[in-house]
Amino acid sequence: MKSRQFSIRPIRVLSVALSVAFLILISAVFNLQIISGEYYYRLSENNRIRIVPKRAPRGRILDRKGKVLVDNRPTYTISILPFEFTKKPEVISRLVDLLSITPEEIDKQLQRGGITPYAPVPIKRKVDFTTVSELQEHLLDYPGVIYEVEPQRVYPWRSHAAHAIGYIGEISAPELRDLYRLNYKAGDFIGKLGIEKSYDTWLRGKDGAEFFEVRVTGEVVGPVQGRPNIQAISGADIISTIDLELQALAETLMANVESGVFIAMDPRNGEVLSMVSRPSFDLELFTKTITDSIWDLLNCRETHPLLNRAIQGTYPPASIFKLVTAMGAVDEGIANEKTHLQACHGSIWYGDRWFNCWNRQGHGDINLIQAIEQSCDVYFYQLSLHLGLDKWSELASASGFGKPTGIDISPEAVGFVPSRQYFANRYGRGGWGHGVVMNLCIGQGEILVTPIQMAQYICSIANGGTIYKPKLVKEIRPPMGRPLIVENEKNGQLPASAVAMRIVRDGMVQVVNGPKGTGVWAQLPDVKVAGKTGTAQNPHGLDHAWFVAYAPAESPRIVVLTLIEHGISGGAWAPLARDYIWYFMNIYEPRLN
Repeated sequence: MKSRQFSIRPIRVLSVALSVAFLILISAVFNLQIISGEYYYRLSENNRIRIVPKRAPRGRILDRKGKVLVDNRPTYTISILPFEFTKKPEVISRLVDLLSITPEEIDKQLQRGGITPYAPVPIKRKVDFTTVSELQEHLLDYPGVIYEVEPQRVYPWRSHAAHAIGYIGEISAPELRDLYRLNYKAGDFIGKLGIEKSYDTWLRGKDGAEFFEVRVTGEVVGPVQGRPNIQAISGADIISTIDLELQALAETLMANVESGVFIAMDPRNGEVLSMVSRPSFDLELFTKTITDSIWDLLNCRETHPLLNRAIQGTYPPASIFKLVTAMGAVDEGIANEKTHLQACHGSIWYGDRWFNCWNRQGHGDINLIQAIEQSCDVYFYQLSLHLGLDKWSELASASGFGKPTGIDISPEAVGFVPSRQYFANRYGRGGWGHGVVMNLCIGQGEILVTPIQMAQYICSIANGGTIYKPKLVKEIRPPMGRPLIVENEKNGQLPASAVAMRIVRDGMVQVVNGPKGTGVWAQLPDVKVAGKTGTAQNPHGLDHAWFVAYAPAESPRIVVLTLIEHGISGGAWAPLARDYIWYFMNIYEPRLN
């Protein structure tokens, strides 16, 4: 009996051990099949299936008549699939020779990686067909290396409207952190400037994918049965307000200007027909790798080619701001079109110094209309003393200055309208006198405006007082669905009565058509043009030159603004606006009817 007991005990121990092992096996199978089944299924599928993303073409950007401003063309990109790629020296060596890149460049791109180990990592874009053919013929020598067909931006008009259109570039790490929740991913291209940036979510489309069955060697067997490809959906086309014909004219007129702005707008709705900022740049530069030397030129601190001076540049408005002062004086009962003040003899004494007029010979005894026509500083110095700083600051702000216009591209500067509080903070209470408002009322001193703010203001004078928000996009046309019309928006009304606006408009007509007008070079024989000149003092060099105009004076349909940095005299640049208006009225508009 005792011997039998000893023989049974090992059997029991073995049974327990087998039971425990069986339970462990069952648990492992349960974990593999049930708990982690989905995970391991994906791993096996990824070993068998290659997913090749298909980038969606960005939507086109068209001018207001449907002419193409920005398009796409297919290009080849060589990419690496990290989970298939083996970093063997011989593979790296062949890849370096094939693509004419360095091993360090390959490592850098792989370190950036994609969103998953199974997402292709672009190594070199815009590869020629010969290179792709070489890769395809020797695919087994490049395990984990594939080629993709990607759409590339095409800018057929190169630098035309470059700042308004903008360009695209590969998404940066900071941008990805901000946008990943909107389904942006590493390697995506996004808008960096202008319409390309502001309407990126509409333009970018929705990527697709193709599924291929592959052998362990990486050789493609064919499409995966029962797993249909996901079609890429193109982005929406954007119909801009820019007119290519008029834009080309504006670019030609500004061809000899080193630094400046040209804007043409429809005063009836705020649509921008032309926008030129100089110096400009070639949009095609951003479709290829930019060298350090070219990047340094684009970021030159002296010229700032990438700066959109139309919406980001800030300048003293000079004599154009006399229009704000004039309307305020009329509505405050200080003056009307027949009011004569102290005659101008080239300067006026106030406080402890002389305030000079631009015309040191003087303008004599004139009324308000003549003061606008001849841009007499002495006349407006006197109006400013009656108007006062507080009222002037209120009128300037209500006229749209010192705040963004809301134009649909960014970033936009806001300019600056000084107030009583500003001077008190800067100089202390009682530390400044009425001389500051004398400068401000002629558009000098601390006030700063952007060209787009000034264009918006002149449009509101031309249309009778409505301040329209400037816009560069008329319509969005998704590939599926109804077009979306970008409605005109109002930013308010001018703080001026109908009488005040009529007097100012009469004065602007005289600026161009009067016997002593400062803008006579904008005269046209068959169209009555209204305008205003401005010469802004510049502490860094020669004066900046402004000229604004609208036509026809009796029923305005076009507003033109020119700002020439270091241009010395606003009236000297009036022919640019004159030639544009002549073409618009005599060539462009008749063809529309």
